[in-house]
Amino acid sequence: MHLCATPLPTIRAATRRSVTTAALGLMMMMMMTLLLAGLAQPALAAPNTTYSKDGVSFEHPAGWKVTEDSVAQDETRLRSIDLEGPDEAVVTFMFSPFLKDQNIEAFAANTAKNRAESAKNASAVAQQLRFGPVASAPLTRKVAGQESKGVSQRFEISLQGLKLPHEARFFKANLGETTAIIMTQVADESAKAVEPGFALAIDTLRYRGIGKR
Repeated sequence: MHLCATPLPTIRAATRRSVTTAALGLMMMMMMTLLLAGLAQPALAAPNTTYSKDGVSFEHPAGWKVTEDSVAQDETRLRSIDLEGPDEAVVTFMFSPFLKDQNIEAFAANTAKNRAESAKNASAVAQQLRFGPVASAPLTRKVAGQESKGVSQRFEISLQGLKLPHEARFFKANLGETTAIIMTQVADESAKAVEPGFALAIDTLRYRGIGKR
């Protein structure tokens, strides 16, 4: 369950950008030449994918992937689904009737406290990650078709002098016989590109108890 996704691949990607700048510039020149010549064809977007399993369904962009769908083997029966997008962007859906009384602000604050602790128990490189202070703010958006109050957390992750601002968002939605908490996390540099994917998954989230029609 990715309550604090480690952004190591994003950090590594950032350090490689200077190497590819010249190649990207040449590619842009070639594309401009094709456009001016009228030879470029419009790209067709791949259709969205629908994930549907055991009463939970949502849509997500092609290329995004559900990497976990598991149920805790305790009295909470907490179900956790991770949807991963590009550049370590992640959406985590959590479902359990026990989440009904969970305060979303407290949940977000506890997750912030656990980020650094999780890194300490990870790989040697991940242990070098440093998490800056968290700035929290309230926000509201629709989740599964209903208005939901949530929390935005902005924080900075640094490794060997490289600093990457991130944002995590937390929402709570009552879905009949269960309650869902949804978390998204992404580096600021990739936020604009993945926001439509976040919105698609959250907006189309539906829950139907097993056995119901």
